[in-house]
Amino acid sequence: MEGEYMGVIIFILTTIFSLLFTAGTIYLIVYLVRNKDKKINLGVNTLLHIYLYIISFITLAIATIGTVVFINAAASYKFGIPFSYQLEEPYAEVKDEIVYTPDTESNAEPSCYQGELMEIEGEEVCFDTTKQKKGLVNGATLTISMLILFAIHRITLLFLEKKNTISWLKKAYNFISLIIYSVLSIISIPLSIYLLVNYIYFKPEYIIRIEAPGSMVALAIVSIPLWITFLVLTLKLREKKEK
Repeated sequence: MEGEYMGVIIFILTTIFSLLFTAGTIYLIVYLVRNKDKKINLGVNTLLHIYLYIISFITLAIATIGTVVFINAAASYKFGIPFSYQLEEPYAEVKDEIVYTPDTESNAEPSCYQGELMEIEGEEVCFDTTKQKKGLVNGATLTISMLILFAIHRITLLFLEKKNTISWLKKAYNFISLIIYSVLSIISIPLSIYLLVNYIYFKPEYIIRIEAPGSMVALAIVSIPLWITFLVLTLKLREKKEK
């Protein structure tokens, strides 16, 4: 079920990117047609600004993913594996043609297709414990490396913009980022609340049926501050224009 939610988010983001790309292409064509008599300045300085903004956008997005993965993995140590990961039901390893049934004695033993057999909250389940460690390591690696690259490119932009600011590019960067992180926040806030309430107050009888709220809560924790940040930056640009 958790995968379904993430699939919906990916679909929505892909749709938004497609619409933004299409709208940007149409705008560029219209702009070029209307200004065909004017020279379009795409010098080294402009191209460098475009490069820095694109890389800043990409590195921040990847850092966001890494942070979500890290928080989700860390939460599994604090609040338990079912909080962050979906557990699998063991299958029956048949011996002497007797099928294993949970909570009964038989010649068959439970086994796992993936991961290892363990007992959580009194139930035998299958889970790959390396997911937690991989989540911490991969999440931290992505977050730290991408934030370093993001910082380098943003600092470079700050130095360049002291001499020359390409306002339309800055506005486009802030506005697109605002759209992306606002959509992520709008999706993750209600879903994380729904999953969290269900996890705390309406746990299913069997632990394997729990819908893990960890990743959605982590997404909300990461996306909301970014949403607010880009909203403030966009409003500041609007105020400067009005002045």
